[in-house]
Amino acid sequence: MNVDKDAFSSGQIGSKIWLCEELEKTNWDVNYVYLFGGWHGMTAFLLLSRGIFKMQKIRSIDIDPECEAIADMINENWVWKDWKFKAITGDCNTFQTEFRGLIINTSTEHFESMDWFNNLSKGTKVVLQGNNMLHDEDTVIINSLEEFKSKYPLSEYLYAGEKQFVYPNWQFTRYMTIGIV
Repeated sequence: MNVDKDAFSSGQIGSKIWLCEELEKTNWDVNYVYLFGGWHGMTAFLLLSRGIFKMQKIRSIDIDPECEAIADMINENWVWKDWKFKAITGDCNTFQTEFRGLIINTSTEHFESMDWFNNLSKGTKVVLQGNNMLHDEDTVIINSLEEFKSKYPLSEYLYAGEKQFVYPNWQFTRYMTIGIV
């Protein structure tokens, strides 16, 4: 297993704590949460550790097969508890949602295709994050919250905001929307 230490960086963790804080304000209670591009499962770890947001089960879907074992290891406390957490290797672009659960995608910039978003059923609850970082592996660069909302339009917004991450040698902005497709 090759755990990418960037999964624990202040920008990654700070973004996910911000997500938890805003999602907890919705008072939603869902059966299933699906993390699209769930990577090492840190969003699940924080949501489950905080214990405020009500969900029955959480599934982390990532196309990289190495992520499954790492995410299951990090969230092992919930894997053995009736599979409250489980990572799955799969392509979010072909995932069909015919449920009224919650989709969380904190890595929209890594999805070349819009299929994952276009396949969401009307009425699906979502939390979406993206950023304006320039990396070789990033495929979608967003430069404003309005551009982010335009790219991933929702029928109802419960939250839309941006958060600046400023470091001594660089900075970036992360955008987030919470709402219903």
